Amino acid sequence: MTKRATDRAPILLNGLARTTVGLTALARPIQVIRATGVDRVTAEKIAWLARLAGIRDLALGAGLLHAQLTGAPTRGWLLAGLLADAADTAVFTHATIRHHLPPGTGTAMTAAAAGGVALAATALTRHPATTAPVA
Repeated sequence: MTKRATDRAPILLNGLARTTVGLTALARPIQVIRATGVDRVTAEKIAWLARLAGIRDLALGAGLLHAQLTGAPTRGWLLAGLLADAADTAVFTHATIRHHLPPGTGTAMTAAAAGGVALAATALTRHPATTAPVA
């Protein structure tokens, strides 16, 4: 892997991870919700919530990957993802503290969202302009 490709790895990883999360929420919404400790009947009723979050992540991930691969600016996509993940971090933290999520699940979800913030921040710090495609 070239130095340039290595430097761009956080952008590609961010896009791939977000796209994967989005596709999973769209394809398996009930299982995603059940993983948070919600019973099956309730999960079936609110599967649309997982799909709503899934389409957000899929759009942000696909947009970021498309921008990176075509040489379009990625900064806006990274910032949008960072803001979405920061909001998710706050919501998951609040839900865990209030015992709306099981402690282990809530901690894992909070850590994953915070990891998304860190990954986007790393990419933005390494490449403030973030406009060149992977070579």
